[in-house]
Amino acid sequence: MRKTLLTLSFIILFIASSIQAQTATSLISQMLEAIHDFKTGRYILNKIERMDGKMYTAEMIVKIQTNPLMIYSYSVNPDPGAEALFIYGSNNNDVLIHPNKFPYVNLNLSPFNSLIRKSHHHTIYESGFAYMGAVISYNILNRKDDFYSGLTYNGETDWKGKSYYKLTLDIKDFAFIDYKVEKGENLYTIGKKFMVSDYMILTNNKFLSGYDDAKPGQTIKIPNCFAKKIELYLDKTSYLPVIEVIYDDQGLFAQYEFNSLILNGIIKPEEFTAKYKDYKF
Repeated sequence: MRKTLLTLSFIILFIASSIQAQTATSLISQMLEAIHDFKTGRYILNKIERMDGKMYTAEMIVKIQTNPLMIYSYSVNPDPGAEALFIYGSNNNDVLIHPNKFPYVNLNLSPFNSLIRKSHHHTIYESGFAYMGAVISYNILNRKDDFYSGLTYNGETDWKGKSYYKLTLDIKDFAFIDYKVEKGENLYTIGKKFMVSDYMILTNNKFLSGYDDAKPGQTIKIPNCFAKKIELYLDKTSYLPVIEVIYDDQGLFAQYEFNSLILNGIIKPEEFTAKYKDYKF
């Protein structure tokens, strides 16, 4: 009898584990499909990013169209009232900035300009959900079984009073490895090549003064994966990862909350122009 009960317990645990793995796999597939289908959105982005060893918070109101990429953002904090407008293929692919402070003139800056990047992990090209989708897709393709062995479904989980489907991706072998810089590369292109954070590369190579400082033939340290752990909270209706929590070997690296999301609604063409009535460009 004891042996039978042990056997039944093992079978139940095995089935439960299989269901969990299948659910995690199903959810990640639905998430990637939802990201692919994401066309336009309005949301309030609340983010926390660790920079120079300190945690910085920001809140901004965002409008985005994914193809072609068009983004308008209004800063709530820091720099309240600052606006940014980016339209891929226009304005020399520069970001139009209204700083709402001295020098009180509009600026046209490259998305890679150090003035823009000094307070952000990412460029404007990584806005929205597509970047996380690309990270996950890259890991599925390149880590294969290791990706799924580290992926778990944590059930329906509350976050600030709302319920989400929570997925956790643990990378047990996360580490920094040597990489020899090739001709024509900078930290951004290396980050894109391996779908890792170029800011994480920069902060772990103290001898580099900026994203363009790496020289061909130089050996630098890069992460072998995007993060040590990623927690994704999927909206139970849209399956989009509206909360993304990212950890490296030191702890919390970044957290992004897409609040008050209006998905695939109509955004008038004039809302992606500097002359729109509600903007101050």
